[in-house]
Amino acid sequence: MAEISVIVPVYNTEKYVGRCIESVQRQTYRKWELLLVDDGSTDGSGRVCEKYAAGDSRIRVFHNKNQGPAACRADGVKYANGSLIMFVDSDDWIDGSMLEVMKAQMDETGAGMVCCIFKDIDDRGRERHTQMFGGEYIDCENAEQCMYQMHHTRYLTGSPCTKLFQKELFEEINFCKSVTIGEDYAMVVQLAEKAGKVRIIPRELYFRYVRKGSISHGGFTRRHKEAFDNYMRIRMELISKYPNLKSDIIAFHTEYEMAVITAMCRNDCYDTQVIGKLKKDLRKNMKNTMQNPKIPLYMKECALLIAYMHPVFVFLFRILHRLTGR
Repeated sequence: MAEISVIVPVYNTEKYVGRCIESVQRQTYRKWELLLVDDGSTDGSGRVCEKYAAGDSRIRVFHNKNQGPAACRADGVKYANGSLIMFVDSDDWIDGSMLEVMKAQMDETGAGMVCCIFKDIDDRGRERHTQMFGGEYIDCENAEQCMYQMHHTRYLTGSPCTKLFQKELFEEINFCKSVTIGEDYAMVVQLAEKAGKVRIIPRELYFRYVRKGSISHGGFTRRHKEAFDNYMRIRMELISKYPNLKSDIIAFHTEYEMAVITAMCRNDCYDTQVIGKLKKDLRKNMKNTMQNPKIPLYMKECALLIAYMHPVFVFLFRILHRLTGR
């Protein structure tokens, strides 16, 4: 009987999903099942998933119409047999000991959520280690400590990957199915608030593949507009609950909100209403942005340009996009 249900939303990752699946099959911990949720892929991703499922009874495949990753995660949780849940993106992969290590940490602590850290690897094999921290672990004993680690230190990421969850946490969770950007962060915030205790360990057990063509590097769509509105809503809710973290919450959200206008630049699709809201918000919080030490200098420069000279930002970003594809 599977104890851990690994859920993988799949969309047009024919070249990569096999590597992801095989990384789960190599796990030293054996009581797992793998749920591959094909989100209406138009390439051969669905066939690849079926091929692996035919050779391994622990793998199940579900084919949906295209709805986005949040809907895939919701379906995966619904169909999961395990008492523990883990998510992996279909173009990423995991260390062979990840399930064993995470399960041991959960058994030891009784935590509702256990988190490792990730390593970024690009298509040239270059690695980035952006999350390493000192000490054996970080324990969050309540929701406010979780929000501190998420918005101040940022060791607790907004991604559902790199984490092992108690399945019961997902009861009555809003998966934000209509949103494509930031829906994972919205879900993790809710789960962290419900978890009771969260442990973070400084081990790079999850490998993120940084590539062109992923959702985070795509052009502007209706879902980006919904994502912007969703970020604003979540921000206000968090500030009302955790007023001592107001500066960190605003700084964290400022960086992610700016991703909306970079998406517009990628496909020359500009929503003047959203740009107006973004500029107004950036100007209102500019002092906080400039003074917050967690925001990189280049992000502060981008905030200034977008807030006061957004056509210049658009021009410069378009040049960068043509040169790098990012």
